Amino acid sequence: MDATPMNVLLVGDDPDTRRLVQRILSNPDQSFRCTLETAPTLTNAINHLRKKRFDNVLLDLDLPDSSGLETVDRIRNSSPDVPIIVLTARGDKDMQVEAIKRGADDYLIKPKALCESLAEHIRYAIRRKKAIEALRDTCDHFKSIVQNAPCAIVCISPKGRILDFNAEAQRLWGCPREEVIGESFLKTCIPHGDRFNLYIDLRRALAGQSVRSTKTTLTLPDGSQHSLSWDFSCMGNGDGRSPAVVAVAHDITANLLSINNRPSALKLTFNPDFDGAVDIVINSLTAILEKIEEINKCADADSLERLADEMCRSHPTRGQITPHNAAAIKRLVLSLITPDREKAS
Repeated sequence: MDATPMNVLLVGDDPDTRRLVQRILSNPDQSFRCTLETAPTLTNAINHLRKKRFDNVLLDLDLPDSSGLETVDRIRNSSPDVPIIVLTARGDKDMQVEAIKRGADDYLIKPKALCESLAEHIRYAIRRKKAIEALRDTCDHFKSIVQNAPCAIVCISPKGRILDFNAEAQRLWGCPREEVIGESFLKTCIPHGDRFNLYIDLRRALAGQSVRSTKTTLTLPDGSQHSLSWDFSCMGNGDGRSPAVVAVAHDITANLLSINNRPSALKLTFNPDFDGAVDIVINSLTAILEKIEEINKCADADSLERLADEMCRSHPTRGQITPHNAAAIKRLVLSLITPDREKAS
């Protein structure tokens, strides 16, 4: 049995209904405990709801001061989150459907409903309310994460229209969210020259493929150029919902500036001559290893000079080694084997 009693408000002026509900909810065999309060009129019920939190409202549609579906409207407007179970003698199916549309959580027809699992209907309505609240809290939490993310996040429909636009995206493109919702993602966010490639990436993402690190540029109103790296992923595909693409853009301008403004291994890799330089070093070191035994046996400086010259000539790279590079390799070889030469002499 649940330890905390549920607060239930019965809204109705029928004394027989009140007595029967009281007996059902006070049954010691129940899986949960209830405290029942009653309100004979709609006005009295609204006053109760303003003063106290209730877990459930049992609502009769025929009250001295209200009748029909207007009764549901007024309770729902007064307390948007409280579960409402309509408890009425009206068996009209159309009214039942309309009551649910207007915010009722359940629709029970008395007197049959008072004898068949009224308590379970109440329990279900309360649990449903708690589940919805937990889901809403989770959604709010993730919305907050998306809105406050340090990267631009854009949600895109299968037709390429913007469904959502977080705060960082609004800052980068200088567009309020309400102005871009429904607009073309490619025309709003992507320069003309990059649109074809991004269109292909969007189609791949909708097909379920993961797309990473697609680069585009962005020109801000002040004329400054920014470099963006895009990641695309699909959500809702294959689960009955229309798929959508979540596009995440990272501003990598600062990283590229850092690379260009300091000597580093990463900066070297962007140098078109880097591969050639690597080949020269690798071939030179390979030659050194092959000649180690021979070098260690040499006893005079002339022999060492001759070996260094031979190594430069006998291990060419893909291109011809320039005199400048050959001289550098020779100096490297001699510097490495100088201790051996001194030891031998």
